[in-house]
Amino acid sequence: MIIETQGLTKKFWRHEAVHELNLAVQEGATCALVGANGAGKTTLMRLLVNLLKPDAGSARVLGVDSRRLTAADFLRIGYVAESQELPDRLTVAQYFEYLRALYPGWDPALERELRAGVELPPARQLGKLSRGMRMKAMLAGALSFRPQLLVLDEPLSGLDPLARDEVMSGMLSQAGETTILISSHEIAEIEGGATHVAFMARGGLLFQEPVESLSARFRDVSVTLEAPATDQPLPASWTNLRREGPRVSFTETAFVDERALRELVEARLGRCHYLEASAMSLREIAKAAMRATREAA
Repeated sequence: MIIETQGLTKKFWRHEAVHELNLAVQEGATCALVGANGAGKTTLMRLLVNLLKPDAGSARVLGVDSRRLTAADFLRIGYVAESQELPDRLTVAQYFEYLRALYPGWDPALERELRAGVELPPARQLGKLSRGMRMKAMLAGALSFRPQLLVLDEPLSGLDPLARDEVMSGMLSQAGETTILISSHEIAEIEGGATHVAFMARGGLLFQEPVESLSARFRDVSVTLEAPATDQPLPASWTNLRREGPRVSFTETAFVDERALRELVEARLGRCHYLEASAMSLREIAKAAMRATREAA
């Protein structure tokens, strides 16, 4: 595994920002880290790149304990965060000249391709770039040395739709075999490129799995019953349940097929006049999981 944590915990005073978290990201994956604000995503990423020290548990990155990452290890790790500082007095050209000297594996051809693709102005100072241009400069710099792992903390935050598209379909498509861990509120934009999803809630990991299996088991279900619902215990896999007379809606998190679902609905709620189980996008799944987590809390 490129990333593997066991019981990872980080406290700030009495608040546990990350709680006994077990995460595994395999080589070559693009793992979307999702969850509501305050779920612990940024803290987790800072723990992984040794910007923070854990209070308990462990994290291994590229096979190395995160607390023991060396300068040589960081030549294989790219890290970009929305709050990251840049040397604002340097021009774009000077910034890339500086980076080239740091990384033995720097790919000049990839750098030229990335910079040309997003039209970074070479003579402009970094401090005078727009938010979107600054993020593009950081991403181009992080990709050009072809890191083995790329950790991206909200790289799309505050970007306009065109800039987000340029980052995801333009720049990250150049990542090649790089393993990517990306957190973003712009879930729709990362959906097409993600291979795996890890969902965080209140500092813990609610689930992690390939996008394909996640999409297969989640359904948005609408039901119209022949009579008001019977009072039966409901399956644990049904979340966000809403009732309005004979109409019932919920999220099924363990969908197999419509026949099995109809049988379960009729066993728990009563005779079913109409049932629709719609596939859900990653954004819709994330919203449903956040809503269910909030209601459970």
